[in-house]
Amino acid sequence: MILFITGLIPKSTTRKHIRKRYLIGQKCPKNNIFYLVTKSTKKKRKFINNGLKIEIYGINNIIEIDESASYHEAHLIIRGNNNKFYIGKNVTACNAKFFLYGNDCSIEIGDDCMFSYDVEIWSGDGHAIFNDNNNRPINGGENVVIGKHVWLGAHTRILKGSKVGDGCIIGMSSLVNKKFDRNNCILAGNPARIIKQNMIWERPSPEYYLEKNN
Repeated sequence: MILFITGLIPKSTTRKHIRKRYLIGQKCPKNNIFYLVTKSTKKKRKFINNGLKIEIYGINNIIEIDESASYHEAHLIIRGNNNKFYIGKNVTACNAKFFLYGNDCSIEIGDDCMFSYDVEIWSGDGHAIFNDNNNRPINGGENVVIGKHVWLGAHTRILKGSKVGDGCIIGMSSLVNKKFDRNNCILAGNPARIIKQNMIWERPSPEYYLEKNN
């Protein structure tokens, strides 16, 4: 089932149900439009398992989140028009914050990513910056891409225009501010850089594998 929820005022029981249960604390200007897309074969399955607060200020924005994604006290804010927020399969996050700022921008997160506590992703700066002799802002929003099976350490910050390859690990409190196309790397630092390559990670603890191999 693919379900589209459009508009702000519920016009059906299903739309009212989705808005009440899954758009927690939603704030949108009157008469603006957004699209919420969920893919599921189970009509009664919770769309977001543990809570994602959504605020949207703009028109023609698309939110697409796989039904298997699980959140705890996460927060998505969209400011702008024609943006897209995409979450793949089996993504988990605790207290993550997503700031999708700009026009025609996207935040894309691949399958099986694991967000540790207090991770932030920004596609824009939120406030305009100008040259002295020009009234045109120089700091518009840019896309952010997180590949598949990426582990984002606690307090990580991902800035606009960044890309993280598949299978990467981002060290605690790192600041990612550019594109890393290489897969299976450990990124760490402020700003982040590649410190190790050809690495893999899995969700169980190290003790699980140590005990298993004994």
